[in-house]
Amino acid sequence: MSGITLERMESAMEFLADSDEVYAQEKMELERADITRKRVRARVFMTSDGTVAERNAIAETSPDTIAEDDRYIACVKAFETVRAKRQRAELVIEVWRSINASQRRG
Repeated sequence: MSGITLERMESAMEFLADSDEVYAQEKMELERADITRKRVRARVFMTSDGTVAERNAIAETSPDTIAEDDRYIACVKAFETVRAKRQRAELVIEVWRSINASQRRG
């Protein structure tokens, strides 16, 4: 037996239903962080002096830019964690369906 019981499948379905809002929230935060980090880079670039290359370097190494990049990375991790858990739950449901279909045939 695979170890995927009816209870495990039901738990996976409940998780999917309960995590819809969390998934959407994490996706929204990821998009927001991406927009913010681009705005910070642009702001630092526009308020810096020097050649374009120098202004780019200043924008890339600015503490504000680094902080926003770190926030973005944290958002990616949070979103990908929720997405992976949801994918695992979907896989559990699919395996359970497959096992049950095989048992009905055999």
